[in-house]
Amino acid sequence: MVRTEPDRASLEIAHRMLRVTAPIDEMLKNPALRVVLRAVARRHMKRRDQVDVKKRQANDND
Repeated sequence: MVRTEPDRASLEIAHRMLRVTAPIDEMLKNPALRVVLRAVARRHMKRRDQVDVKKRQANDND
């Protein structure tokens, strides 16, 4: 199974979600924290893809 690498924006959002005081670059250097940060970022990417903005703007609720 191939995992998609999260982009920088989703990494920053995941960093805010984790409420960690360490900078993102320092977290990516640490192997254990890198795994956690990327997992949360991937979860955010899945949620981000589920929202269809045009459908919401058209008020098309199925």
